[in-house]
Amino acid sequence: MQNKIKQKWANGDPVTNAWISTPSSWSAEIMASVGFDVMTIDAQHGLAPDLTTMLPMLQAIEGSGTVPFVRLPDNNAAYIMRMLDAGVVGLICPMLDTAEETAAFVRAAKYYPKGNRSLGPTRSNVVYGEDYASYANDFTITLAMIETPDALKNIREMAKVPNLDGFYVGPWDLSMSLGYEKLADFQDPSFLNILKEILAVATEHNLVAGIHAATPQNARLFADLGYKFVTMINDSSALKAIAKTTLAEFEGSGEKGKLGSY
Repeated sequence: MQNKIKQKWANGDPVTNAWISTPSSWSAEIMASVGFDVMTIDAQHGLAPDLTTMLPMLQAIEGSGTVPFVRLPDNNAAYIMRMLDAGVVGLICPMLDTAEETAAFVRAAKYYPKGNRSLGPTRSNVVYGEDYASYANDFTITLAMIETPDALKNIREMAKVPNLDGFYVGPWDLSMSLGYEKLADFQDPSFLNILKEILAVATEHNLVAGIHAATPQNARLFADLGYKFVTMINDSSALKAIAKTTLAEFEGSGEKGKLGSY
C-alpha cells in the first residue's frame, strides 16, 4: 500500500498537520473533515487517557482520509508497538537526546530485520490489509523530536540512525531549554538560525524536517524555508481563541437583543 504522506514528501510538497489534544472522536471528526494531510493525537500532553478513547478518534480521522499520527508520551517500546498495531501510521517521539535513544525508538517501530517490533497488527491488518506486515517497515513513519540542548548537540549522529524518517522540532521546549526569555520567537534571528541549522542537517541526510508552527502564518514561513511537515493548529487552543474572540466581539459590539434570522 502506498503511503500518501511519503509520496507528498517525494514530490517535494509540505504536509499539513493538525494537533489534537481533546479526547473526543467528535471533535477529531470535525477537524478531519477540513482536509488536513495529517492529524496528530497528542498522547504526551493531550487528554486522551488510553486506547479506549483513542481508537474512536483514529476511526474518525481515517474516515475522512486523513492520515493518523501520534505524539508518544515517551520512548516506550510497548506503547510504540501498541499504537502501530492500532492503525497509527506516523509516530513522533519526544525527549530524545542521543542517537542510541533514537535508534531504540526506530527499532521498536520496525519489524525484523530492521527492528524488533512484535508481530501482532490487530487493527492494522483490518485497515490496511492482511499483508500489512510485509510492507509496514516502509509504510510507517518515525519522527524524532528535537527539543533539548543535548538533541541539538547530537543531531548529526541522530540523523545517521537507519530508518529514521525525520526530525520534528518542539520550539517551545527547545527555546526554553536554551535559555531564551521569549519562547518560540520565530522573529528572533538567533533562534531562527538554529531552526535553519536543524533543517540543513535533515536535508543533508535526506530526512524530513517538521515543526510545531502553531499558526498558518508560521507554517507558511517554515514551509517556504523547506520544512516538509508543519503543524498549524491545536484543537484546544483554536476553540479557546474562537470563544474569546466571540465573547469580546459581543461585549464590544454595543448591540443589545438583536436577533438573527433562522
